[in-house]
Amino acid sequence: MDKITKKTLSDEALLLRVRKYCALRERSIKEVRKKIIELGAMEDKALLIIEKLKEEGFLNEKRYVAAFARGKFRNKKWGKKKIEIELKKQGITKELLEKGLNEITNTDYLQVLDGLLLKKWKLLKAKSGNTDYSDKDLFIPAMQKLINYAVQKGFEYDLIVDRVKKIL
Repeated sequence: MDKITKKTLSDEALLLRVRKYCALRERSIKEVRKKIIELGAMEDKALLIIEKLKEEGFLNEKRYVAAFARGKFRNKKWGKKKIEIELKKQGITKELLEKGLNEITNTDYLQVLDGLLLKKWKLLKAKSGNTDYSDKDLFIPAMQKLINYAVQKGFEYDLIVDRVKKIL
């Protein structure tokens, strides 16, 4: 959008655009504020629009956090640590963050972690061409790769080690 268009947006047109933006999917306040500024509004107007969107139900941080946590967990198989880091980047409060992470049940969490670990373990075994990990020199590096993979996905280290011991 060029600068001329930004300057000519009326308050109603701006509000309409931001409503559509919020209607596509759940958004954080930080995302919406950034979008409003991109559309050419000043900071004080952005705050007024955000308050209006909250009143109208287009913007709800609690809904956003719950949807984000469920979505990243189910679709990308992220662990709670990674989800927490991403939500903190959006400026989400600790209270809302905890409520959002509670959307993920422990049973589902452990099933996803076990599934990821088993899948990665099979891949590591296939890559090495060695199905016998009785040799500690081969087993320990493979196990470390498995743990590193799960840590990168955002799962808690102690939980990973516990699940690896049960699986292997």
